[in-house]
Amino acid sequence: MYKREIKPAPEKLIQHGRPVFGTFNTLPLALDIHGVRAPFLGIPIPSIITRFRIRARMIYTFNFGDYLGSIDIFDNKIVNMAEISLWNKKTNQKYVYRIFLGLRLHLIPKKMEKAVCVSTAKYRYIRLGWNHNQDRLSVKFKVRGDSVRPSVELAMAGKFSDYASAECFSVKPAPTMRRCSASWYAFTPIIGRMNLTLKNGDLLESFPENEGYGFLFSNRSYYKFITSGENITACGELNGKKIAFRLSTTSLDAVDKDSYNDNAVFVDGKITTLPPVDITHSFGLAQSWVIQDVESMVDLTFTPKNLISRTVNLIALNSNYYTIFGTIDGVLLDSEGNKIVLKDFPGIAKRSKLRL
Repeated sequence: MYKREIKPAPEKLIQHGRPVFGTFNTLPLALDIHGVRAPFLGIPIPSIITRFRIRARMIYTFNFGDYLGSIDIFDNKIVNMAEISLWNKKTNQKYVYRIFLGLRLHLIPKKMEKAVCVSTAKYRYIRLGWNHNQDRLSVKFKVRGDSVRPSVELAMAGKFSDYASAECFSVKPAPTMRRCSASWYAFTPIIGRMNLTLKNGDLLESFPENEGYGFLFSNRSYYKFITSGENITACGELNGKKIAFRLSTTSLDAVDKDSYNDNAVFVDGKITTLPPVDITHSFGLAQSWVIQDVESMVDLTFTPKNLISRTVNLIALNSNYYTIFGTIDGVLLDSEGNKIVLKDFPGIAKRSKLRL
């Protein structure tokens, strides 16, 4: 059975100009990868220039009440953007709220002990913060709707010390050993509230003091001029167990994918590293996706229910993103060989392409 070594993290991810690769069960001081020596073609370019090729993103997936949602924050140096997408699992209704944040050099924080990411755009407030000393991961947003979309207010928090919570960190080549991609995962059960209000002030839906699940993914990478990727993310409860997983394949994947990749599943606080996967959708994004590996640990089918697309075209940036809500069926294996059988389990598929 596939296994990837999990070890304690170094204090700094870049040491003597070289990344420290691996999968870690503790956290470094910061999610900071600048300072790599000659990351492009072996040419010693000053780090003040190469750091502009570093892109960051933070994605918080939550399963709360009748809704599956995603908060996506993109730190592209040139054009920063945030997006909140909600999908009603019962009615198949979707709501999307986009925020263009302009030029901000430090939108997504690097510190791991405690930090906060805030967007204070008019009518679009987002706050995502963590404090390991206070044992807390909190999320809050308040967005104003219109005649088609309701206004939404959500506040939730989880504890890192919960028995079902888990964190891990990985640093992999991207795709060569000269460059790197660093990712942080944090899964916690959450307690919170959410209100959806119509334009006339009437309450559409309310979920006071509900329990749910949240899965945070934060990444920093040295990007190529054209970067693309696909991933499947899900979190929730299955047969009394609290689970979350993320499976991905990107153009930044390491050449040696068996030794370095980001795939993992969390079950009641235990982490199982998963092998590299192939994600295919032969009949288009709106039809079934197949996610499989060669180790027989991953055999899943994702059935799309609702699709969201967005395109950004500027002088120095072209990007296409797809967020697809749907259900997952199939089997995952944990490190002990136990089967995790999924049936109509809600999840989110994403596809992205960024051209600089």
